[in-house]
Amino acid sequence: MAAPHPVPDYWPPKVGSRVDRISLSLAFELEFWKMLRSETMRPMVHREVPWAMDQFKRLFNTCRVPGEDKDELKSIFVTESEGPPPPTNVIVLYRGYIFSMEVIDRSNEEPLTPQEIAFQLNAIEKWCLSQPADGPGLGVLTTLERSHWAANREYLASIHPQNADNLKRIEEALLVITFDDSEPLTQEELLQEAMCGDCMNRWADKSMTTIVFRNGLMAGSGDHTPFDGLCTAILSHYIMISLDECQGVWKGINKFREMPKAEKLDFTIDDRLMVEISTAKQQYNENCSDIDIVHATFDGFGKSILRSHKYHPEAFTQIALQLAYYRMHGQPAPTYCTASTRQYYHGRTETCRSCFPEVIDFVKAMVQDCSSPRELNALLRSAVEKFQILMKQAMSGHGCDRHLLGLYLVAMQDGHDVHELFTDPAFIKSGGAGNYILSTSCSGYWSLCGGVPPMRKDGYGCFYGIEDDQITFCVTAFKSSPETDPKLYFENICSSLTDMQRILSSAQL
Repeated sequence: MAAPHPVPDYWPPKVGSRVDRISLSLAFELEFWKMLRSETMRPMVHREVPWAMDQFKRLFNTCRVPGEDKDELKSIFVTESEGPPPPTNVIVLYRGYIFSMEVIDRSNEEPLTPQEIAFQLNAIEKWCLSQPADGPGLGVLTTLERSHWAANREYLASIHPQNADNLKRIEEALLVITFDDSEPLTQEELLQEAMCGDCMNRWADKSMTTIVFRNGLMAGSGDHTPFDGLCTAILSHYIMISLDECQGVWKGINKFREMPKAEKLDFTIDDRLMVEISTAKQQYNENCSDIDIVHATFDGFGKSILRSHKYHPEAFTQIALQLAYYRMHGQPAPTYCTASTRQYYHGRTETCRSCFPEVIDFVKAMVQDCSSPRELNALLRSAVEKFQILMKQAMSGHGCDRHLLGLYLVAMQDGHDVHELFTDPAFIKSGGAGNYILSTSCSGYWSLCGGVPPMRKDGYGCFYGIEDDQITFCVTAFKSSPETDPKLYFENICSSLTDMQRILSSAQL
């Protein structure tokens, strides 16, 4: 899961600015950490229904640790009422080296000021740039297939006790900051680097990584296991609002306390691990070279016009995704659309299957071009209303995918034969077992929009952020697939949205 950070007017690309910018951004992120610690963050409420907030506790001090059979999610964050704070260090990755840096004054649980953070980061940057060669880039091992990484991790910890201690410090740390010497300029370039950038400066197991580039622009990368994308979006939104309020200049108190210096984490690495690092780098680069990304904005209209016509913005957008795919491929696309089940305790998500008969009726009528605007509007209205019904059912726990997944996993865990449903071609063709052609999700009603790779080789990942007057899309596909073209798909989404908006206007005449 990766996302570009918006590029505000007060922070244009500027070489030499990254330390100051990431220091201010991190200071606001630590304010968010403090709100979670003190439980003063305002609870989320959706249509007067409170949502479970437990996922936010896994934003910090969280890591997915690989195992031979399955991973273990380790999250040690606790609130003030639950106990003293867990480790409050941040891991900094740059040029293949790994540092641990304290960012909280533990005597009073006060986050460091941007100036204090910058002092530490400047020292790290200066030291790394002074070295004649890059470090080993041990973090690339975290990008290996999970069982492969589990074996390497166990071996790494066994060859020297300091290795085990260093792994513990990384895995229990608040989060990761990565310095990257590339200079992306556009949102698409930022997303490309966040999703497929320098693997020697990544620790893929950690819940959150903020990447700051040489020109001061930033992006985020995270593990989707501990929490839903909306949690990171809300955190990012908080940081963006805080930066906008101060226009990128710290307005708080300037303190400079005596704090422990950042510590370089040295690992003992033998020839076997050096070969594994080289292998991991090669595999990562091969996998990333196959990912094609489009991050672009449709500026024809947004949620303001749709709500004036009493059309739900996400429902309308989902219908456009179906129309665009049908126009390109001449057939429907089994589609995953995220539905939140956070109205329940520890709720996560359910699948809203947004490819259904009513939307296909509308899509076929559009393609055949033999229906009147009034008829098309009625079909469109029916499709949008059905989507809203399905979304409400999924959010209420009445979807089928999570239930079926639970049955499948229980059968596997207990050694039972898997039911024939799970191998039935119709089940797989419908999207079951992770075979959705379109993997979609609404990033929110703001400009933040990240994305993930597709679920399958001939599919698309399609995330969207809906604003008042525009809709931003992140479309991903695999270059090796002859069936997909993310640029063409985005163009078809735009034309579909435009054609659907004309239907709304024509139907009123």
